Amino acid sequence: MFVIMLLVWHFGVVLLGVKEFILPTPLAAIQTLFQAKYRWPLNFMATFYEVIGGFLVSALVGVILGIAIVWSDSLKRTILPFLVFLNSLPKIAVAPLFMIWFGYGILPNILIVFLISFFPVVINTATGLVAVEEDLLDLVRCLHATKWQKMRKVQLPNSLPYIFSGLKIAATTAVTGAIVGEFVASDKGLGSVIIASQTTLATPVIFGSLILITIIGMALFGFVEIMERILMPWERQK
Repeated sequence: MFVIMLLVWHFGVVLLGVKEFILPTPLAAIQTLFQAKYRWPLNFMATFYEVIGGFLVSALVGVILGIAIVWSDSLKRTILPFLVFLNSLPKIAVAPLFMIWFGYGILPNILIVFLISFFPVVINTATGLVAVEEDLLDLVRCLHATKWQKMRKVQLPNSLPYIFSGLKIAATTAVTGAIVGEFVASDKGLGSVIIASQTTLATPVIFGSLILITIIGMALFGFVEIMERILMPWERQK
């Protein structure tokens, strides 16, 4: 599919005579990745660190908050409305505040990634923890299991498919969060390359940046799938 798409894109641009500043060929976009003046390694690693850092924080905090919501009804009534409020905030409007509070650099962009990505992890974790067969819960109650034992031995293993579904969503939204932060204010990163290239109509450079951004997102998504197979070996036996 990717090969067909690239071929259609390339020959469509060539045959229709589309100007490069409107839509470059894939080859022109790839060629820009070898131009040293755009400092591709530096900008790639800046975006990479923001995506990975924000994703890891989202995964850790999201799972903990999901457990807290299920653990106690009072925590659920306290935490969940606040989480819904945070998720409802327009992230592009919050980004300038993070820049004012934390300055330029990787930290504010990591926080933006977290703000965009954590909510699916929280909700999926909480859903998985309560989606347990009632007969199984009755069994562990009859065995006088403590609340923590029930959580650790029954609910958490049962919630793994839901958690990984949330992590897969977070893996894709994390890339969006990093680029949003770089769009607002950043002196490095692939988002800053896109903004700088927009002013000069360097469209091939923009597409080159999009290629690298896609690579980061696909690599993170693939990593989550690998961890899913490692931590859920019983799924491979079905």
